[in-house]
Amino acid sequence: MAKILIVDDDASIVSAIADNLRTYSFDTITATDSREGFKAAVAENPDVIILDWMMPGYNGLQFMQDFRSEGFTTPIIFLTGKGDLPEYQVEALRDGADYFMSKPYNPSVLIETVRTLMRRSGYDADTSAKTGTGANRHIYSDGELIIDCDAMQAFKHEESCNLTNREFQLLQYLEENKGRVCPRPELLKQVWKYDFLGDERTVDVTIKRTRQKIEPDQKNFKYILTRRGFGYFFPKDLT
Repeated sequence: MAKILIVDDDASIVSAIADNLRTYSFDTITATDSREGFKAAVAENPDVIILDWMMPGYNGLQFMQDFRSEGFTTPIIFLTGKGDLPEYQVEALRDGADYFMSKPYNPSVLIETVRTLMRRSGYDADTSAKTGTGANRHIYSDGELIIDCDAMQAFKHEESCNLTNREFQLLQYLEENKGRVCPRPELLKQVWKYDFLGDERTVDVTIKRTRQKIEPDQKNFKYILTRRGFGYFFPKDLT
């Protein structure tokens, strides 16, 4: 059974989300204290984290930054009362969130978002396990960068790049379409996959963060290139 961690200092919201998730046969872990929630995230290895932003002492953004800095790539849904202004969305996505949702939220949309993120992570609801077979395995490797689509990880010089799910999905999509320039609207549609109301800067922010992790030279990019005025592409023939 999939485990969902809910972290919010409002106990009534935590209870309502947990009850809704359990209705759909999800197992839930809850915390109304952000630091206790962080400990649970590290110890329990949840499949998805639903995280509030505005919590006293140690807010959700700090939680996520620390969690990502430890190398965890668990999908994170930011559920916040800060509103849906683009600058808040961009900040959350830049720091490692996979989805941004404003309060008050639609419970059905939240459930479908959890399901979508789990599918992208390779979770098989029938076996309650991560999927991945040799028949579907796809690996890019040039001796320096490895993109393992089965393991959902990228490695630079055999060391994990610690990409978030969104960063990996973006890199994977560009590599699978190598040699073709992918415009920002296409990337928003194909990588984010749901009705995302942010602007195209979200793509730029995620590209920048991914480049910082995979590119061997930050002044001369090798893997994610820009076609100014059009979009981004992964070169077809790397030397």
